[in-house]
Amino acid sequence: MKENQFLRIAQVAADYYRQAGPAPEPRHFEEWLHTLNEPMRNYFRKEGFEASKGVVDFRRFVAEQNGQGLKEYMRQHLSGSEYEAWQQQG
Repeated sequence: MKENQFLRIAQVAADYYRQAGPAPEPRHFEEWLHTLNEPMRNYFRKEGFEASKGVVDFRRFVAEQNGQGLKEYMRQHLSGSEYEAWQQQG
């Protein structure tokens, strides 16, 4: 992958995680906890909702719960060749 392609993909991915949308709610946190295996579930339960708001995995969960999946976002915001390169990395 070319450096400029890598940087473009990284920028779009960062935009996905920063996107505006409904803020995470405590119900999202409880639902997300149920998707985690131990010991991660116990760790984040102890950390709590407020401390977990910035966790990338939690942010993705909330975005997907609100109808914005990562794959679709990347498909919409990357060129065809960039999207293919991103898929190959995942």
